[in-house]
Amino acid sequence: MKWCFIMKKHTRRVQFTGKSTFIVSLPKTWVVKQGIKPGSQVIVEERGDAILVKPMDLSTSRKDRLLTISLDKNTTLESATRMVIAAYIMGYDTIILKTSDYVNPLIRNTIRELIVNKLPGIEITGEDEKEIKLQVLLNTMNIPILDILKRLTKVVYSVIQDACMVLNDTGGIPAEEVVKEDDSVDRVYFYTIRALNMAAEGSIDTDEVYDAKVLLTYRSLSKLLERIGDHGVNIAKNAPILSSYKNLVEEVSELCTSALKIYLKAINAFFEFNYRTIDEVDREIRELRRREESVLGKYINILNPRELIPLLSLLESTRRIAEYSRDIAELAIDINVYKSMRKLDEKSASTDNITHITHSTL
Repeated sequence: MKWCFIMKKHTRRVQFTGKSTFIVSLPKTWVVKQGIKPGSQVIVEERGDAILVKPMDLSTSRKDRLLTISLDKNTTLESATRMVIAAYIMGYDTIILKTSDYVNPLIRNTIRELIVNKLPGIEITGEDEKEIKLQVLLNTMNIPILDILKRLTKVVYSVIQDACMVLNDTGGIPAEEVVKEDDSVDRVYFYTIRALNMAAEGSIDTDEVYDAKVLLTYRSLSKLLERIGDHGVNIAKNAPILSSYKNLVEEVSELCTSALKIYLKAINAFFEFNYRTIDEVDREIRELRRREESVLGKYINILNPRELIPLLSLLESTRRIAEYSRDIAELAIDINVYKSMRKLDEKSASTDNITHITHSTL
């Protein structure tokens, strides 16, 4: 079965009036829904080959979005949690969990922990034996997307840095404290995805215009960052198991620091639109793999199986951080190419409808 979301599609004839004005009528149902009247102003955003028309004041035209989630005896903790997270990131403002009997106390407590630890700006505003009402109070309407993304990159950087410090036993950071930082990554990640979804539908009220392709790139970046954060947490989890092998932990710590440097280089490349960084990152990853193989070969016959598994997990996580960072550097190429295409389109440089991109345009 194929699933799709149907949106209303209207056909309008473009009319010419005066000496230089083209006009198109708006669908009445949409106009009434948005509370637009003769003389009202609307915002017209250019998004590549398409345009988006939205009310001048989104804060007053956008109605509170409510989603009711029905619970029954077969609803698991995981299912209830996933549905609340999904409603949050899809932009719902009010989320009601409802049952005909009573809300399982285990689910109730899990939802409380979820909104405290992983979903910023959401509170329980109503509660009884059959219902839990959640309200999103955090305003996402006018926060620049890039600021949110940069916040996510900094949180992830902090997690990796702390994990490396756990390995080399500097800074006196307990491993369990770094493991708790997984919630911090999730909080910013879920908020980022919510903001990106709202930007995609035009609900972000800022001077920035978010192109669909750029938003997809930001979505990919966010997921890569979330995965990198998970591997940072994994390093902190496994580091204490091998703490008795001082030389081994020092060598793995050096690998972790190298992966952190690759991560920082890739992030800077993305936000500085530097597509050339990918070659340097590739070389550093190959060197990291060589060093990883050397460490594994040195200790594989020394460690017992219960110690070897944590080592393999540590090595994999450092390598994954570097490899996901390379993916981020590749996104820098994607967004550079797209930016160059848009610049050339704006200048109408091509008469044969073929876009030519050179190093100078990038």
